[in-house]
Amino acid sequence: MNIIQKMLFKTGSIKIASEYKPFWYTSGTIGPYFINTHYLFGGEKIATELLSFIDENINSHDFTTILTEKIISFLNENIEFKEIIMEFYSSIKNNKKFLESHYVSGGERRDWFFSIPIAYLSNKPHLFIFKNLKVIQDNKEIYDIQNKNVTHIADLITQASSYERAWIPAIKNINGNIIFTASIVDRNQGGKEYLTKNNIESFSSVVIDNDFFDLALKNKIINLAQLELIKEFHKSPELYGKNFIFNNIDFLIESLKSEDKSIKTKAERCVKENPYKIDFEKIL
Repeated sequence: MNIIQKMLFKTGSIKIASEYKPFWYTSGTIGPYFINTHYLFGGEKIATELLSFIDENINSHDFTTILTEKIISFLNENIEFKEIIMEFYSSIKNNKKFLESHYVSGGERRDWFFSIPIAYLSNKPHLFIFKNLKVIQDNKEIYDIQNKNVTHIADLITQASSYERAWIPAIKNINGNIIFTASIVDRNQGGKEYLTKNNIESFSSVVIDNDFFDLALKNKIINLAQLELIKEFHKSPELYGKNFIFNNIDFLIESLKSEDKSIKTKAERCVKENPYKIDFEKIL
């Protein structure tokens, strides 16, 4: 395994469920693993503290300066995070599209954990894209970059919905072009195909597929039972979820009664929105 693959597990950025207790997702569905790529920033505690710092300071007049200083300081102090970023940067620094890019951009909020270091190492100006489509550089709103090329750095690509909704339109609004994007993780859920259709070349350090988890088994990070459930999930997330809940109704009942508000809310959404088309009246 390469450095980034190993650190995804070491930092808890990827958590694998036991074969008896899958994770609840926000959508009210379940799955055998959970990904928080930003935990690569020193682990869950430090990464969560940085998100809180962003939330508390995002409206400050000097926000982009203080966030940049904070992340670059950590990059230079934390050996493991620096190894991750250097491996990531080494993978893209000679890419033709990256070399043709005048700017590096990152989207609010988790992209900034990685886009700021890449801009710093490549000596390219960093564009902070906000969810409201504003683009900030050096604490000032940007309105026109005169048809210049941009590389967008992301923590995670799933279906590329954030690109469609915000990142691509935001850069177009300031007369720019995203020609290349690089992410730490690709969840392999159609995002790459969407980007290709929009003439954006993409690269991801880690692709979440069966080969990745085969490697995790080989390195004794997961067991065979977990691997089999992951492969079942990859084959059909809908069938995986329906079969698990139908055969483990106590899991759903316990989740609905959980004192953990997050788990309870997601389980309630599962019953209310019924993504798995289960006849809950017969089994609850």
